[in-house]
Amino acid sequence: MRPRTSTILITLSVAAAALQLWLAHRYYGFLTGDDVEVISEAFRVATGYQYRAWDIRNLFIPQWVVAPPIFIASHLGVHDVKTLIVIATLPFIAAYVATIWLVHRLALRWSGSDTTALVASVLYALHWIPLAFGSTVYPRTIATLCIVAAAVLIDDQPFFAGLLIGVAFADRFSEIIFIVPLLLIAKRRVAFLAGAAASIAILVGAYDWYIWGSPFSSFIKFTHLTIIEPDFASRVKYQSPFWYLETIARWCALTMLPLLWRARREWRPLVFIAIPLVALSLIKHKEVRYLEGVIPFLAIAAACGAAALGGADGADEDERRRGRRRHIAIALVAASIVWNTIELKTLAKKSMPAVDAARAIAQRPDLRVIAVSQIWAYGGWLYFGHREVHELETPPHNVDALVESADAVAVYESDLDQVAILGAIKRHGFVETADFHDDPAKAVVLYERSRDRSSK
Repeated sequence: MRPRTSTILITLSVAAAALQLWLAHRYYGFLTGDDVEVISEAFRVATGYQYRAWDIRNLFIPQWVVAPPIFIASHLGVHDVKTLIVIATLPFIAAYVATIWLVHRLALRWSGSDTTALVASVLYALHWIPLAFGSTVYPRTIATLCIVAAAVLIDDQPFFAGLLIGVAFADRFSEIIFIVPLLLIAKRRVAFLAGAAASIAILVGAYDWYIWGSPFSSFIKFTHLTIIEPDFASRVKYQSPFWYLETIARWCALTMLPLLWRARREWRPLVFIAIPLVALSLIKHKEVRYLEGVIPFLAIAAACGAAALGGADGADEDERRRGRRRHIAIALVAASIVWNTIELKTLAKKSMPAVDAARAIAQRPDLRVIAVSQIWAYGGWLYFGHREVHELETPPHNVDALVESADAVAVYESDLDQVAILGAIKRHGFVETADFHDDPAKAVVLYERSRDRSSK
C-alpha cells in the first residue's frame, strides 16, 4: 500500500471514528428496542443487572463483544448507565473502522486500481447506514465486518473465511444469505463450507445448547416467528416485496445508479448486492438497516463504475471528451457522498427525551411504581432499576387500570392529542411536572400524583 493511500485511510478512519463517538454521545436514546435487548444482556453479564434475554436471540455477540467493555469500565469505577452505553459502542466503532480498510483491500483486489479502492472506502465510510449504526450496539456492524473479511480471505484462507460467515450468522441469522455470493466467488468451496459449518455448529448449535438447553434453539424459534408467525415484529408487520426498491433513495443515492450501470460487468460486487436484496425482499418485515451488509459492495461497485466512466473508451477518444467524462464521474461520486450522508438525521429520532425522563425518575426514590409508553424507549429497566414498570404502549391502552397504582406516568406528547388519554391520567390525580424535548425525537411528558391526592 502506498504511503499516500495509508495516510488517506488513516485520516478517514480517525475522522469517522471521532464522528461516531460524538454520535454515540449525542444520540444516547434507542431506535427500536433491538439495541435495548443487546445492551441489556451485556449489562447482565458485565454488572449482574437483572434481565432475561428473548430466547429467539443467540447471545454470543452481546456476551462476548458488548459485555467486555462494560465489565472493564464498571470495574474501573464507571457506573453511570449513559456513559457505559457509550463505552459499549467501542467494539462496533472499531469494527466499522476495520471494515473501511477491508473495503479498500477488496476493491483493490477486484479492480486493480488504488484510486478505485480509495473511492470505494470513502463511499462506504461516509454512507449513513454503517456510519450511524456503527455508533450503536446494533449487531450487523460486526456481521458486516465478518462478511467483507470473508470475501477478502476466501481465496487464501477459505476455512477461516467460513468461520467468519458463521460469526455473522450467529450475530444476525439473516446474514447467512451472504454465503451464496461467497460461494460464487470461492475457489475452494469445500474448505469454505467446512469452516462455516464448524463455526455455526459451535456458535449457534453448542452455544445455544449451553444457554437455552437445546442445540440451535434460538435459530429454530427465530425461524418459526419470522416465517410462520411474522406478526411478532414491529407495528409495521408487512411491506411490499418491492419495498427496498421503493425506498432505494434512502440506502442508495440516485446519483450512484449511473455508476452501478457502468459497473455492470463487475459481477462480483453486484452479486453481493442483488442476492441479499432478493432474499430480504421475500421476508415480510423489512428495515433499511437490514441492508448494512450490502453497503460495502454497493460502494465497491459504484467506485468501479466511476473508474469505468472516467476512463478512456477507446484510442480515438479526444482528451476533451475524456476530461468531461472524468468530471462527470467525480461529480456523481461527490453527489453520492453528500446524498448518502443526509439520512444520518435518522439518529435524531432516537428516544433521547424518554431516556431523559428515565434518568429524572431514577433520581427520585419516592417514585416506586411508574407507567410509561414503550418501555424500550426508556432503556428497559437500565435506568429504572428495580422499580415496578407498567407498559402503556403507544397510543396508550387500558390507561385507567395501568396508572391506578402508579406514582408517575410518562407518555409521548403526541399521544396526548387523544382527549381520553389525558382525561384518564388527570382523573387519577396526576399533574404534569416535567416535559422532555429533543426535536425531532418524540417528546415525553411526565406526570406525578398531586400532593393533595397522594396524601389522602
